Parts: sequence; C-alpha cells; structure tokens
Amino acid sequence: MPEETIRTVRRVFYFPVLGQLWRYVLAAAAYAAVVVVLGRGLLPTDPTAEATRAGEVVVVGILFGWLMSFRTHAAYSRWWDARGLWGQLVNETRNLVLKAGAYVRDPEECRKLGAILVRFAETLRDHLRLPKGTPGPHRPMAVAEEVLDLIRSWHAGGRIDGFVFLALDGHAQQLMNVCGACEKIRATPLAASYRGLLRKGITFYLLLLPWFIDDELIWATVPVCALVAYGVVGLELIATEIEDPFGTQGDDLPLDDFVETIRRSAVGSGQKAEGS
Repeated sequence: MPEETIRTVRRVFYFPVLGQLWRYVLAAAAYAAVVVVLGRGLLPTDPTAEATRAGEVVVVGILFGWLMSFRTHAAYSRWWDARGLWGQLVNETRNLVLKAGAYVRDPEECRKLGAILVRFAETLRDHLRLPKGTPGPHRPMAVAEEVLDLIRSWHAGGRIDGFVFLALDGHAQQLMNVCGACEKIRATPLAASYRGLLRKGITFYLLLLPWFIDDELIWATVPVCALVAYGVVGLELIATEIEDPFGTQGDDLPLDDFVETIRRSAVGSGQKAEGS
C-alpha cells in the first residue's frame, strides 16, 4: 500500500484521545466476554423479563444520550469561546500595529510595539498553561502595561494627538479583556458534582449492560458493549480535553500558531512602516 494512502487512512481514523480510549474499549469487551461465559442464566429468561430489561436499556440509553449531549455542548462552548478570544487578540494586535504604522510613521517605534505585542501573546499563552494557583507576578498584565506606557509616551512626545491616542488605547485595553476572559474560562470548569455523577453513571451503565443483553445477543454482546464504550467513554474523554482548551494536547487550541500569526503581523507592519 502506498505510503501516502497509509498516512491518509491514519488521518481519517486517528484522533487525539484514541490513545486513552482503546484501553476502556478493550476492558469493556473483556468484561462482556466474561459475563457471556460465566453470567448467562443468572438473570430471569422468560419473555416478559427480557422485554422489561430491553426497555430499561433503551430508557437508560436515552437518559445518557441527553446527559452526554449537555456535557459535550458545555465543553465545546468553552473551547469555542476560547478560540474566539484568541482570534480577537489577533485582530486587536493587527489593528494596533496598523494604526501605529499609519499615524506614528516611525519604523523603530513600530518594531518596538510589535515586539511588545508578540511578548504579550507569548506570556499569555504560558500564563494559561501554568498549573492553577501557581504563585508569582501576573506577567501578561506587566507586558500590557508596557503597551500602554509606549502609547502614552507617543502622546506625551507629540507623535500622536488625543484622538489617535484614544483609538490606540481602546485596542490596548482589549489585551487585558481577552486575558481576563481566558482566565475566567480556565478558572471555572464544569461543576465537579455533574462530572462525577456522569462518570459514575457511565461506569455503572457499562457494568450492567452485558447482563441485560447477553441472553439475547450471546457473543454479539462483546462487540456491542465495546461499541457502546467507544461512544460514551470517547465523548467523555473528548469533553474532558476541550473543557480546558489552553493545554498542549491534540484537542486543545493551537496557541503556538496564534502566537506565530501575531508575530508575522507585527513583523510585517514594521517592515511596511519602514518602507513608507
């Protein structure tokens, strides 16, 4: 098989949580096999009891579908909000460097502003990846203060008038607004009680499922239980990953790419100011 085809197949079937998920799927399949071998006949097998058990499986499945839908939606909303905030940071940075280049018209000052903005993005990225409760100074705030000091010095030195100062100051203020909103997402995860209830429910459901269906499906119980585990456990693992979107795992936001985008924008603005 051509190497390009192999890479394409891997991209299609691989996703970041697969490295954790396969253990749960194998465990569910092995447990279901044990139930089929040792547990058959322990529960009532009359048609009425089997119909009741089938109905209970359907009801519990619907309940878990609703709970998992809420869990996944809540986690993805946090990921998407964080994505929007970093997109806003890119736009605010571009507006700052573009307006500085247009009104200040000093390549050295524009390069200075661009370097500070890149440093702000880097420090914000590192700040959001620190373990919660890490002591120390708030580095993004210190860098944002440098941006404000630079704009203030332009105004004090007569390089820009009051209207331009207010325009630049508005974009500069958004730096800490983005930082604060990201910190809010990071500091307020989904309620621990809800997560605990859902995870325990998933565990009990997977433990009981083969007992409800083994008399009817026999050895087909094994792939059915593995498929159910693949779905419910996979969704929970994905929700756990994207709930805190600022890490370095495969499902987290590509913060390094955002920082690189800001760096290219800052460098390009400085070169444009120099050429003008």
